[in-house]
Amino acid sequence: MVTIRHQLIDQDFFIPQWNIKHLFLGTFNPEGGEAVPYFYGRARNFTWKILNEIFPGEFRNEALNLRADFLERLELNGVACMDMIRSVQISEKDVHLVTGKGYSDAKIINNKVKREYNTIEINKIINANPGIKVYSTWGKGSNLADWRREVELIDSTIMSLRSPSPVAGVPAKTEKYVYAFEDWLSKIEK
Repeated sequence: MVTIRHQLIDQDFFIPQWNIKHLFLGTFNPEGGEAVPYFYGRARNFTWKILNEIFPGEFRNEALNLRADFLERLELNGVACMDMIRSVQISEKDVHLVTGKGYSDAKIINNKVKREYNTIEINKIINANPGIKVYSTWGKGSNLADWRREVELIDSTIMSLRSPSPVAGVPAKTEKYVYAFEDWLSKIEK
C-alpha cells in the first residue's frame, strides 16, 4: 500500500486559524495530482468565480494564482475551505487512479482506498466558530459506510451546494455555471 497525502497538508491554511463564518468542505487534493495553490484551485472549477459574485470583487480567480492578499480576503470575509480526507492508502498498481489529472471522488470514496479523515480538525474549527455555516460540494456523497459515518460525525448541519465542476450533471438546456451559481446564491448568506 502507498500513502498519498493531501497536497496542501503542510500549508498553514490547511487548518484555518481565522474567524470563520463560511466553511466549504471538499473531498481531497492528492499529492502527485494536478497542483493547486489553494482548495478548489483548478482553472476549470467555478468555485471562485461564484464566490466572487456572492462577495463582489473579493475573490475573482485569485485562488488559481494565490495572490499575496488572497488569504487576507478569505479572513476578511470569514471564508475557509477544508477537505474531508487528509490522506489515502492505495495499492501501488492503483496510484494512477488517485494522482491523475482530475480528482474524481469515485476514485477515492470506494473500497479500493483506505482514507484518513480530517473530521476531528473540521469539528475543532466548527466548535471554535459559533454560528458558522458549513457547506459541501460533494452532493449526496458516497454510499460507502465509513464515508457516511465520518460525515455524520461533523458537529454541524452541512448544507449541500451544487457542484462547481463544469463536468457535473445539470438538467437539460441549463447552463452549468448559472445552475450552480443560483443554488449557491440562494444558500450563502453574507
